This record gives sequence, structure tokens and C-alpha cells, in this order.
Amino acid sequence: MEHLRDRFRALAEAIERESVLIHREALIDGYRDIHKYSKFGIDKLIKKAARYGGSKGGKILKERYGVTVDTLDEALDVLTVIAESSRLLEVFDYDTETMEIRVEGSILVEAIGKSDKPVCEPMAGFFEGFLSELLERKISVKEVSCAAQGHERCTFKIILG
Repeated sequence: MEHLRDRFRALAEAIERESVLIHREALIDGYRDIHKYSKFGIDKLIKKAARYGGSKGGKILKERYGVTVDTLDEALDVLTVIAESSRLLEVFDYDTETMEIRVEGSILVEAIGKSDKPVCEPMAGFFEGFLSELLERKISVKEVSCAAQGHERCTFKIILG
């Protein structure tokens, strides 16, 4: 298993080399500004764009780097490395028994602060697209609780389609 994680870390580094550098404060300010319009449905558009980005990332891993997975656990191991190397969150953890992803230190929570509703649906969209592409099946991911709501961490529910 450790050999597999080392391989995924090498892939994460390759993805970092291919990614565009965006200043952290610019992302925070931009999301804060855009989030103000969520009541007009822009949040659904942002989640859709993030889902596309996740799907594209999974496709790149498969086509350019030969990454294949057979199980949700394997796909989540790959996503753990990608998510933690993104610097958009601090801790990514999952539990396939409860079908949950747990995130701490989300940049989206940092951008919004306190909220009555979850604010990390774009992250859910990315996870959804990435996992669906890697596993080649419909996966839905929904944020069910958020640190912005006062919870200890953000929790996402995985639904296999």
C-alpha cells in the first residue's frame, strides 16, 4: 500500500507541474465575491465547473499517467493525495463504511467564514467529477455539514449511482 501511495504522490507532483498557479488570496477573494450571488443559482454553476475540473483531472491521470483503480478505496486514496497536494485544504480523510469524505482547513470556509449553509459544494463537485471519471461510473457527492456552520470539519456524503 505504501508503494501505491508513493506512486500517487509522484503523480500529484506531475499534476502540480501541469497546473496553473493562482495566488491563495486571489482564490479566497474571488470565491468570497462570487459566493454573494449564490442565491441567484451561481453556486450550481460553480459546482458544475468544479465537477468538470475533477473529471478532467481524473482523465489526465488515466490517459497520461496510466492510473487505474478498481475500488472506491483506491480512488479515494488517489483523491487524498491530489486534494492534500492542492493546498486548498489541510486534511482530507474518508470512510467507505459511512460513505463520507471529511475535510479540515477548507480554503472555501476561510473565504466565507460563518454561514447558515454549507459553502464547500464546489469541492463536492470536484470530488464527484474526479471519482466518477476514475471509477467510470456515476458518483454523487453532497456536502452535508460544513465548518462554516460551526462544525469541526466539512463532511461530504458519497452516493454511488
